[in-house]
Amino acid sequence: MVDDGGLLAERIVGSPVYKKLLSNLIGVLHIEVESEYAEVFARLDSAKIAKANIDIKELMLVLTDSVDQIREYSISKFRALSAEEEDEEEYPAGAEPSEDEKSKTLSVGKYSQGFLLTNLIEYVLARSSREQLLEYLKLSRIPQAKKYADQLFKLAKFV
Repeated sequence: MVDDGGLLAERIVGSPVYKKLLSNLIGVLHIEVESEYAEVFARLDSAKIAKANIDIKELMLVLTDSVDQIREYSISKFRALSAEEEDEEEYPAGAEPSEDEKSKTLSVGKYSQGFLLTNLIEYVLARSSREQLLEYLKLSRIPQAKKYADQLFKLAKFV
């Protein structure tokens, strides 16, 4: 796939079905998302599409035809990863942060509008095969790619 300067990602993120699903997820997950889709994120997200070796038509078809499944996958993934992050916040006795410090530690900035595109790519790959998903995660240099692929496969409910 040729580097398109972010146009692939912008076409998906700018589509009405994507915007509607994104808006729904913002309300359900109570997250903040950047109002603008910055060019740097569009380029990074387009590179993800290229690594995944998925045609934009296939991504749009799955997004349109499986919007409810992608919504559920995105919610499940967000909640599962949020729960893992909370579990990792263990401190030795006497070293726990104060409530003021804890809220700063656990606060997250705004999400890029492309976070849903990442979920869509993962969902499409998981639907195709565990091997394709794993290959994509390895190309993306995701730590513990096999374990993460297994987790995503279960969240996508393909087990």
